[in-house]
Amino acid sequence: MKQRITAHIECGNDGKYSVYFNENLPFGCFGEGKTADEAKKDFLGTFNAFRLDHLKNTGEDVDVDFDFVYDASAFLQHYKGVLTLSGMSRVTGINKVQLSQYVRGLRHPSQKTQERIKAGVQRFAQELSRAMA
Repeated sequence: MKQRITAHIECGNDGKYSVYFNENLPFGCFGEGKTADEAKKDFLGTFNAFRLDHLKNTGEDVDVDFDFVYDASAFLQHYKGVLTLSGMSRVTGINKVQLSQYVRGLRHPSQKTQERIKAGVQRFAQELSRAMA
């Protein structure tokens, strides 16, 4: 049976993305790239290489599906061309200067601030889904 595993996407101070998981599997892996999509592709390639090696050595398959989730900084960085900081400020109630610092990697949001961003984005997504017939 396939496991569902959360893969975390983060954006570092250098603007590069990384992907990892915390679940206890027979091996770990990591992916990175200049974009979130590059990091996901690198992560999946690394995971599949480790998976095949593990299968070959043990006869045991590690069958998983990944749910990719962004931390607040990575989310803001990844969607900065789609969502403006002014718009994100209205959606989340967080000052756009503060959001800009998260996007540029100058500051990292606290857990409480990440939850505010997540809740605001989720409210906005629900509003959008109800607005379209």
